Amino acid sequence: MLINNYKYRGLIQTFASPVKKLVTEATLKPIASIDGALANIPVGIKTLWDTGASLSFIKAKLRDQLKLRMFRSGTPVSIIGVGGKVEADFTFVSICLGNNIAIEYCPVYVVDFQVNFDLVIGMDIINMGDFSVCNTDMKTSFSFIIPPLTNRINYADIANALNNQNNG
Repeated sequence: MLINNYKYRGLIQTFASPVKKLVTEATLKPIASIDGALANIPVGIKTLWDTGASLSFIKAKLRDQLKLRMFRSGTPVSIIGVGGKVEADFTFVSICLGNNIAIEYCPVYVVDFQVNFDLVIGMDIINMGDFSVCNTDMKTSFSFIIPPLTNRINYADIANALNNQNNG
């Protein structure tokens, strides 16, 4: 679909029950690998979508496995999380979410984190589009679309309209 000269791309992930973590499978291409044999070879990874994370990051183990070249910004980037405060350097990867959302040359920070995921998708990626979580029929689902839609989804207006229908 082409609207306003943008090709919209989206994904939906549905779980069989309510969940506390939003998880998807994704593909990562190590575009900054120092090993030519590994460069641009897709690797399947497990991702956690985290609206509480400002940035996106990968585990040091994945950096080492893919032999990713590291970059430094002018000043060290401090990442503060449940495990405390760490300074992190970054690398570039391409990430494919679902079947059709490709984020090319995406900076990801390298941090050793304890959760069982390879990539944490933070607000730097989520802010590229629209993101919604639903819990219909005791099943959690979330969807994501890039670029953002031209109209905002307003659940407060929807609730008011439904309440007015039921009271009218």
